[in-house]
Amino acid sequence: MKIDKKKISGLSLLEALVSTAIIGIGFVAIFQMTNYSVQSIYTSGERTKANYLTNMIAEDIIGHKNVTSGSAINFSDHLFDNKPNLDFCEDPKNKVASSNVGNVYGDSSVDGALMKTNKWAAIFNSKDYLNCKGDNERRSFRMFKLRSQHSLEPNAIENNKINDDLMFIGRVQINLNDGKKRKYLYFQTDYVLKP
Repeated sequence: MKIDKKKISGLSLLEALVSTAIIGIGFVAIFQMTNYSVQSIYTSGERTKANYLTNMIAEDIIGHKNVTSGSAINFSDHLFDNKPNLDFCEDPKNKVASSNVGNVYGDSSVDGALMKTNKWAAIFNSKDYLNCKGDNERRSFRMFKLRSQHSLEPNAIENNKINDDLMFIGRVQINLNDGKKRKYLYFQTDYVLKP
């Protein structure tokens, strides 16, 4: 029995080309999947850091609510009058180079309330802790002072459903992924009972 060697060699060359094309398509798919996985890991890490830093601020305020500074009655009242500066991502020049704003704990000459706000500014105003990926990313903290209708506090927002004389509500906001993902945390920081 004679075998035609020309047909066999041509067939194996065609099989090799088809298998190379299939393997090439597989490698392209794997590289795309790897790129997506790296982006997902980065996004997940930034969200985890945002959750941690948001909870850090809440714990600092609640854990040190009796810290006073100046004429403030408590730490929440101090934060209502003196908003911490967390607007690092709003300045376009900050997105180019890493900027560490300095000592997280300050020195011994500042009071406790100022030391806490300096710590938050040092952490939030640095790319060493949380990156600024796009133009719509923001970090902000705001303190709300609510009062009952019988309270004499002029700077507070009146709310009939409050049973205390004053109530302080804190809000931490972090926008991630160029503003597409927003992390908010509202929490009661302190209260003043009716006299």
